Amino acid sequence: MSLPPDWRGVRTLAPAKINATLLVGPVRPHDGRHELASVMQSLTLADDVALVPAPPGQGGDAVACPGVTGPNLALDALVAFRAATGWDAPPLTVRIEKRIPVAAGMAGGSADASATLRLAAHAAGVDDPALLQRLATALGADVPHGLEPGLALAAGAGEALERIDGVLPGGLVVVPAPVGLSTPAVFRRADELRPPRAADEIAAALGRLRAALGDPAGPRIPDDLAANDLADAAVDLAPVVGDHLTLLRAAGAAPATVCGSGPTVAGWFADEAAAAAVADDLGAHGVRAVVALPTRGAPVATIPAVPA
Repeated sequence: MSLPPDWRGVRTLAPAKINATLLVGPVRPHDGRHELASVMQSLTLADDVALVPAPPGQGGDAVACPGVTGPNLALDALVAFRAATGWDAPPLTVRIEKRIPVAAGMAGGSADASATLRLAAHAAGVDDPALLQRLATALGADVPHGLEPGLALAAGAGEALERIDGVLPGGLVVVPAPVGLSTPAVFRRADELRPPRAADEIAAALGRLRAALGDPAGPRIPDDLAANDLADAAVDLAPVVGDHLTLLRAAGAAPATVCGSGPTVAGWFADEAAAAAVADDLGAHGVRAVVALPTRGAPVATIPAVPA
């Protein structure tokens, strides 16, 4: 599991995730997390993540992510991988070029951790999906999805995944907000505003979503289940979220939704061209907007050696 002397690293994309459906059920007594019924879709909006040799003098593994400070889940992922496998490669750097808005409800940090696990497994020659799943689940409920970017139906607290062939149709306009929201705070406020859905309602929703995602004509979501139960709480805590939802709905988004626990919002449009037109119009009025498409897959590539 050692690295060749001329090894320069590996890289991959870490796609953002949108919850096309996010229904919140009862709290699990064993860990305090809510049961969910969620549809997770990876997007072309993605961070660039590389695992490369550490520069001289770096005493251990580290993360280099310009513009982002503080603890990084990607480093936790690399530490956990080494501990689980005994991988004794020399110190490494996880190099992240951020494109996903930070603390935006789009699982950017989780996606980076997922990508780091995939990169480390590739570099170490470890082919053990079950191991990576266990490590990802321990790191956070959103991390397992990024091990195989694409479309998935999620139960549990988001870690129990059923991978779905294909992607959801349409194009998205993603609108970040210049504020931050704490995920635990949003869940607490959601519980205060409305009791969580009952367990049988969550189970019924999972059944309907499973059938719709398996539609022979292509994956889809029933209109009444294209909802985010955290949206009202996010709007209550950060009114700008509601302003952005209003803008997207006025532009014809069907639906417009809060991304995860916010504060980023996204509007679904018929295709990339329609989404691009709306994003251009919003930009002309001073509202930052990014076009993203549903996607699947994020292969790992070896960084080529510099020619002699």
